Amino acid sequence: MGYDDLKVLVRADASVDIGMGHRVRCQALIHAFKVLGWQCQFVVQRRYDAFASPEDEFIETESEFWQLAEQVDLVILDHYGYSADDIATLYEHQANLLVLDDMNDRGDFPAKWLLNPLHQTYSKSIKFPLTGSQYALLRPVFLQQNNLAVTPEKLLITLGGTDPLALTLPILKALLTSGFPAKYIQVLLGASAKKADRVLSFCEENNIYVEQGLSDVTPLMKQAKMAISAAGGTLFELACLGVPTVFAQVADNQTCSLEQHVPLGWCRSVRFDNVSEEARRHRIEQLIEELNGRWLDLEWQKKARKTAQGLVDGAGAERVAKAIDAYFS
Repeated sequence: MGYDDLKVLVRADASVDIGMGHRVRCQALIHAFKVLGWQCQFVVQRRYDAFASPEDEFIETESEFWQLAEQVDLVILDHYGYSADDIATLYEHQANLLVLDDMNDRGDFPAKWLLNPLHQTYSKSIKFPLTGSQYALLRPVFLQQNNLAVTPEKLLITLGGTDPLALTLPILKALLTSGFPAKYIQVLLGASAKKADRVLSFCEENNIYVEQGLSDVTPLMKQAKMAISAAGGTLFELACLGVPTVFAQVADNQTCSLEQHVPLGWCRSVRFDNVSEEARRHRIEQLIEELNGRWLDLEWQKKARKTAQGLVDGAGAERVAKAIDAYFS
């Protein structure tokens, strides 16, 4: 087999409930593999086709996926639906397996490579663990972006690709009620954000800058003095650009990253996924109070920026792809 014929399959479904983060970070990884000459293909469960691309390979059953896995050189799995037993079964069909993991809560499973942008310890069933924020998978546009050309003065609000708990609108309302000036707010909505039409209308009524479905978010992030954000993959993007952030935790799989990053001092967090809708209103008040308490604390912001930028340099996808490519050389 010629060197340029190396093939990788990527399994990373996306939906309103799953979110877009798995797909986005795998796209960053695919870009790095393509630069090295690999042929790359997404494999998507048919029921998630609304969030897929026409070029994707669609499957109905896992046995179809196993057959495809046997025909390539590498499989990348980024999927919380897979238990340790499911991963072990996939490994039997393709031993050159890279598993992306955030929570380290599935027990022992085998894989050739494991990628976790947090510092976690795995068993010897993992041959090559790639752990730590130097392996955070960011899109190429984040490389060499952490030199600010402007003095940031905005508050960026971004609750992920789908905003699963529809927090953007109540957060905006609470901000304005607290007296925060609308002119400093910029809102970034995902293409599939819940209740996006209501958010867009509210922003228009209150002269709040809003964008939806941007392919390049770095210009907005670079203008951000602080952010209110969901704590998925965006956490590492904001760290790379040195944006002090108050994170709204909207899913259980964000627990580990916040437990590691909040103590470092560059961000704060308020949890929303494990409480009732009634309790969320109180949590929103907490989040706004936290934000307002930090907004004028320039000394804290300066330290936070420096800490954050020291964690993530944007070259994680390239590191991972090169490490795996070297194995096949």
